[in-house]
Amino acid sequence: MLRMEIALFLVVAFVAYMYFSAEKERTALHRTFSVLLVSVLVHLVLDGSTVYTVNHLESVPGLFNDILHRLFLGSMVVVIFLFYQYIAILVHEETGKGRRLDWPARIFLIVAVLGNFLLPITYTVTTEGNYSSGPYMYVPYAAVAFYLLLC
Repeated sequence: MLRMEIALFLVVAFVAYMYFSAEKERTALHRTFSVLLVSVLVHLVLDGSTVYTVNHLESVPGLFNDILHRLFLGSMVVVIFLFYQYIAILVHEETGKGRRLDWPARIFLIVAVLGNFLLPITYTVTTEGNYSSGPYMYVPYAAVAFYLLLC
């Protein structure tokens, strides 16, 4: 699993390097894509870190593990929001229609991040590997559903 995160990180890092080294206009769409690329890289680092910490529950302090998992899922919610923003800006540029759903999207982002950091977290230990669980896990699912609905 960790090898997959590393490989994906390298691919996204290469795309980011190519993107940032190219000459381009400074539009809202490009700024959003830039932030999205950096956010995905941070998210992948957090993902790999949580894979390690959750499978070493006995040696990693519980508070550190909780914080890392909450940052990981919080970054997932931010990445989902940024994908929505990218789509909204793209549609706006192509059609010229206003972006009237930005406020609900931002309010939901705040609620989702708060839910991610405040809802209970537990860890399930199995012979095939450990994973985090609990109500906080539903936040990214709700974010995907909500932002797809807005799209």
